[in-house]
Order: sequence, then C-alpha cells, then structure tokens
Amino acid sequence: MHSSPFRPDFSTTGAVAGRLSATARVLTCISHAPIRAALENSSGAGLPAEPNRSLDQATALLLREPAPLVIVDDATLAAASNTDSGSRPIRDFAAAVLGNSGCTQLIVITESSDANSLPIGLRSEEIAGRLTVLSEQELSGAALKSIIAMAIRHADAHQSQRQITRPQTQAHSLREVLGGSPRMEKLFESIDAASACDTPILICGEAGTGTSLLANAIHDGSSRAAQPFVRIHSRSLTLEQLNDLLCVDVSDAEVSTLPLDTPTRPAGGTLFLDEFDEFPVALQKPLCRFVARQQELAEGSQGRHRSIVRIIASTHQNLDLPTRQTLGLEILIRGLNAERLLVPPVRERPEDIAPLAEQFFIRWALQEDQPRPRLTRNSLEVLKEHLWSGNLRELYTVLGNTAVVANGNDITADMLQPWLAKTETPDGTEVPRMTLADMERQLIETTFTRCGGNREKTACSLDIGLRTLSGKLREYGYPPRGGPGSNLKAA
Repeated sequence: MHSSPFRPDFSTTGAVAGRLSATARVLTCISHAPIRAALENSSGAGLPAEPNRSLDQATALLLREPAPLVIVDDATLAAASNTDSGSRPIRDFAAAVLGNSGCTQLIVITESSDANSLPIGLRSEEIAGRLTVLSEQELSGAALKSIIAMAIRHADAHQSQRQITRPQTQAHSLREVLGGSPRMEKLFESIDAASACDTPILICGEAGTGTSLLANAIHDGSSRAAQPFVRIHSRSLTLEQLNDLLCVDVSDAEVSTLPLDTPTRPAGGTLFLDEFDEFPVALQKPLCRFVARQQELAEGSQGRHRSIVRIIASTHQNLDLPTRQTLGLEILIRGLNAERLLVPPVRERPEDIAPLAEQFFIRWALQEDQPRPRLTRNSLEVLKEHLWSGNLRELYTVLGNTAVVANGNDITADMLQPWLAKTETPDGTEVPRMTLADMERQLIETTFTRCGGNREKTACSLDIGLRTLSGKLREYGYPPRGGPGSNLKAA
C-alpha cells in the first residue's frame, strides 16, 4: 500500500491554484481536538465549512450523496473498531467510500503516517488507490491545502470518466458469490436486460439468497451508476421520508434554480425498497401515483424524459402461496407495473455449492493469510444434502467457522456436522450436534490460539468487539487481559 495522495498515473506536478468549489462536500471525522484545530488552521479557506461527524454519520452520508473527500483521524477509527460490532463499522465505511458516486478520496491522519497501522478494513487494494496517510506534523503549511484540492480534483476527474463510460453489470463477481448454475446464468441475463431499462423491478428470493446484491448489480449496470443507490427498509418509511426520497417533479431547467437544501436525493439514482412486503399501506397509493406519473411523462416525450428515480424492491415472500400478505403485495406490484426477478434458493441448485465453497476458501485464505482449506468428497456430499434454510448466508457462515477450526487441514464431514442446523436421518434419529454455546466457544478458542493469544487480531478475525471477546475469555477461565499468562487458560 502506498501512502502517496495520488495514484501513479495521476500527475502531481505543479501547485494547485485557487480555493475549493463552494459545492464540494468534504466530510471530516476528527475525534482528537488538537488535530481538528490544526486542520482548520492549516486549510483555512480551502476547506468548506462542514460539521464534524462520527464514522457512522459519514458512512450514512456517503451512502446517500456524492462526496469527493473524507478526512478522518486514527482516534476515530480506533473508537469505531473498539465496539461490540467489531470491525463492521470500518468495513461499512470502506464500502461506502468505494461505492460513493463522487469517487471519494480518503485522507487518514495518524501519529506516524504509517499505512500498516490502519485497521485491516482500510488495507485493500481498492482503498489504497484512494488513500492518503498523513502524520500530525504534516498538517501545517500550504501543502495541506494543495493536497485537499488535488484530492478533490482527482475525484472529479474519475467521476467525469465514470459518467462518460457506462459501467457494466458485475456478472463475473456475482457468479463468484451467488453461483453460476444454469438457473443463475438465466437470472444474470435478466439482470442485464433490467439494467438496460428504467421500469420498476421486484426481486423475489428467500432470505440470504443475495437479493440486495442483485439490486446493486442492476444499478451498477445501468446508466444511473454514477448516481446514488439508496437502500431503505420499507417498514421504516414515513410519508415525509418517501416524498423526500422520490424528490420533486421538475424539469432539468428548473433543477438549477432549486435551493441547495432541496431534498432531491436520490435524484437520477436508484431507490431500493428492501422487505417490500412490509411497505406501509398508507404509502402505497402515493408510490403508485409517482411511478404512473413518471411513465406518463416518458410516453409523452418520445423517450426524452428520464425518471427522477428508479424503483427496485425485494421480498422474501413466496408469491406462489396465496396468503393475505402476498395478495396485498400482488395488488401493489400490479400498481407499479413491476417486472419480477426470481432468485432460486441454494437447495434447488446444489451444483453451485462446490464452486462457491472454492471461491470462498480462496478469499478466506488470502484475507487471513492462512493455508487454503479444501473439502473432502464426503464433506461436499454433506453440504449438497443439507437444506440450507438460510441459503448463501448460512452456507458462508458454516464454511467460515469450519475453515477456522480446520486450521489449514482438509475439511471432513465430521468437522462440518456441528455447524449445520439439526437434521434427521432417514430412520428418524437426530444427528448428534454441539450446542450453540459449545460451537461459539470452540470457534473463539481456536481463533485465539491461531492468533497467538493476540486479542486485537482475534476480535478482528471473528468480527466482534474487543470488550465482547474479553468477556467471553473470562467465562472460559482465561486470566484478565495483560495479566501474567493471559494467553493461557487458567488451570
């Protein structure tokens, strides 16, 4: 990872003249007061006046609107890592930086400007291409203003290029995480077709099948890819929020005259309504009217009209089973004139399990810097025979837990069995299994040993908070952190 503020193919010669654009959105997440003061003093008029935010607030904003630059200090990153959620806030933040339509650049201020000291969630190749690491001593002088201005210009250049070249759907990466069986290949063809149009889409699939990934792929493959992709849980919507998300019905000429704080996001982008079967009844008519109005405008403009926002929804309900809830959803779907995409569950495509497991173990071995585990023939048969009520989410959880316990050895059927949900044999007897507490303890202790007793690495690997890990280890009889023999189990 390089700590240069720019990629090698981007010229850094010459001074950056002038102040930043008044509309440039720079997000600051600075917990250390002296750094905040030094940043304000050094950047002067070059940094737009923006309130300081937490990492979670910055993540939420990055998911909603373009931002060319985020500045964060290591104290904020450390505080986000040391929570019960483990490294998830850092990973969510990194994903928001990479997914932001403003091609966001990232400046991290640390004590030593050492990129290797950053949380593991910020050490990917993708983040490295957008990352600048500065020490506290580098916050003085005119250089900082030039770095900030150049970072924003770099983001603007990438965003312009992104708008010129229409991105394609990420079919290859989708095959790696969702499967490549004939049924999935047919689904990917439907996704390509859905990306090329602008009509509402309903993605139907059981929990854990990857409906949100497919919605994102439709957005990324469309002409709206440079605009925001906003994901909302349907049940949490109010009428005021819906009106803000659907924006106002204005022409392109009128948009420039609107006040800057007019709620126009995700204008031009995609609104993804998750758990659409829980969409409030009171909001169904306003949503249908909005979609109908957009379709009328498009039909009367000979194709020159562009919908303000594209609607994609998902549901885990089985529409083939007529219930009161699904009948109400059918009426709403007809009102939206939505096209349906059906995601098959894992149990109906067992031929996907072997390639999915192989791809997962490759990524796991690279991420954990461990030997790549492999499935034996018997273990693969066990996976294919399992019903997978949790679908891909359950599959990846089982594979991840087993990979830790296997410690680089081949994964056998006996290793898999404790992590699978309780099943019955043909003669009606139950397969012996460990309790949930036993499985959790085995996973924690195995990971703790593999990490050499390092609690920070263990918590990061398990994706739990350091405080949660220490509490679990105390329950298992380990001495307090930092005490003599704290890496060894008490007698």
